[in-house]
Amino acid sequence: MKILIFAWRDINNPKAGGSELYFHELAKGWVKNGNSVTMICAGWKGCKKKEVIDGLNIIRSGNSATLYLSAPFTYLKLKEKPDIIIDVENGIPFFTPIFSRIKKVLHVHHVHKDVWFKEFKFPISYIGYLIESKIMPLFYKHTKIITISEGSREEIEQENLGKVAGIVNPGIDFPTFKRFSKEKNPTILFLNRIKKYKGLDVLLNSAVILKDSNLKIWVAGTGDHLEEMKRYASENNLKNVKFLGRVDEDKKRELMQKAWVFINPSFKEGWGIVNIEANYFGTPVIGSNVSGIKDSVIDGKTGLLFEYGNSKQLSEKILKLVNNEKLRKDMEKQAYKWARKFDWESKSNEYLNILKSI
Repeated sequence: MKILIFAWRDINNPKAGGSELYFHELAKGWVKNGNSVTMICAGWKGCKKKEVIDGLNIIRSGNSATLYLSAPFTYLKLKEKPDIIIDVENGIPFFTPIFSRIKKVLHVHHVHKDVWFKEFKFPISYIGYLIESKIMPLFYKHTKIITISEGSREEIEQENLGKVAGIVNPGIDFPTFKRFSKEKNPTILFLNRIKKYKGLDVLLNSAVILKDSNLKIWVAGTGDHLEEMKRYASENNLKNVKFLGRVDEDKKRELMQKAWVFINPSFKEGWGIVNIEANYFGTPVIGSNVSGIKDSVIDGKTGLLFEYGNSKQLSEKILKLVNNEKLRKDMEKQAYKWARKFDWESKSNEYLNILKSI
């Protein structure tokens, strides 16, 4: 098949995250199976307008602000039309039914809903919410939807955004890696983009509660909420919190192995690839009990769930794991077994089979 993906960013975008990794890894598998894959996405200052990465043809159109206006014109200029289109909705879809009659799927990682009001100010927040919840369903009522977790499927159907045709969880890599032992003293790790909805403030509130303990807290990642979080840590004299900035893959593997517990306090996720990655490196996860995270964390087996925003409950869960070595060691084993189920090759084939059926 000739597969065309409309996405906000590609894997080389400086702001690439989980969604970009997801489609890049799936597309690598599709190319390997003899399909051709093209992606139309946003560019950035100094980027190449066209590039081939791992067999995936990247066409960059406009920038993050103009992509949704320029993408239809980029599509119409294509010399060869695809057999199927994947319209990736990152809060806002590309409205491909308006300019293409080719068969398509709408891919929804998760319903943004209240995220609009957490991340954006009025009127952008209201416009985004209105487009996703009211306008999008009108244009995609005959389009099948694919998502990445059971929690996301429930939300999509509860919000009447459409009918989900398939669920394909993300995979992870199973690399050979340098081995590291756990830190001598209890250490927890937050590794994610540092945006308001990712919930780092919830963890730092817990750090205030646990200030008198010998707990070390590593914060890895960058984002537009980072400086505010650094100020909060300084104002509350959180000397046990260390901000590491953006880390490469080798450093990420080291941190995930050394940490006793991985923390994902996000307001919402489609799935939470970092949870499975941490599990693969033998580290249980404490995550907020929200859509996506509750699917990737098996409460009581691969980690623990807590009520989103409840810093007191999070601090209690942290103490429960760091103070109970037997429970923690049992979870480390269960977490590794769980993570081994999520390889990219099988996930790529799952998604491809849905496309073939359509």
